[in-house]
Amino acid sequence: MNGTSTTTWWLQMNKPPEKANIQPLSDDCVVMEFREPIRSFYLYLYTSVGRPYQWYNRLMMPAAELQALLESDETSIWVLYCKGVPAGFVEFNLSGSGETEIVYFGLTCEFTGRKLGMPFLNWCIAKAWELPIQRLWLHTCDLDHNAALHLYKKAGFEVYDQDTIFQQKPDPEDDPYLLLPW
Repeated sequence: MNGTSTTTWWLQMNKPPEKANIQPLSDDCVVMEFREPIRSFYLYLYTSVGRPYQWYNRLMMPAAELQALLESDETSIWVLYCKGVPAGFVEFNLSGSGETEIVYFGLTCEFTGRKLGMPFLNWCIAKAWELPIQRLWLHTCDLDHNAALHLYKKAGFEVYDQDTIFQQKPDPEDDPYLLLPW
C-alpha cells in the first residue's frame, strides 16, 4: 500500500436549516430510494461518484459484508436521477441514537458542475431531518471535490473537528477499480 497525507474535517448541524435558504432540485430531477440492495448497482454508483476522489473502502469490503451493510435497516440510500439517468447518491447511517451520518454524498462526473450539488444536498438534509434526530453529521477530506467543504458549510454544517492522517490507498497493480467490469 502507498498513500498520501490527508486532512479530514468533521462537520455537523444540530437543527434543520431555515427553509428560506433551501434551493430545490430542478423539475427534471427526482430522488428515489434504493430499496433493492443490489450490490453491483451500488458499486456502480459508488465508483461513478467516488473514483475521482479515491473512494476505496466499499470496493475493498468482502462481498458478504457489503451486502449485509446494504440490507441493514441502519443503511438508507437514495439515488438522484436527472432526465432518467443516475446523477448521484447519498448514503445515510441511521445507527446513531438521535443522530444520522451522511456516509457518502456526491454526483457522478457527468453531472458535476451543473449546479446540482447544493439542491441535492438540501434534499438530503431535509430527508435526514424527517427523522427524530438532534444531530446530522458527515466528514469530508481534501481528496474529495475541491468545493465539498465549502458546499457543506454553505448548507449549514459547521466544522467541529479536523485532523491530518496518512491515507492508505492500494498500489496501482492492486487497484480495486481495475477489477470492475465497467
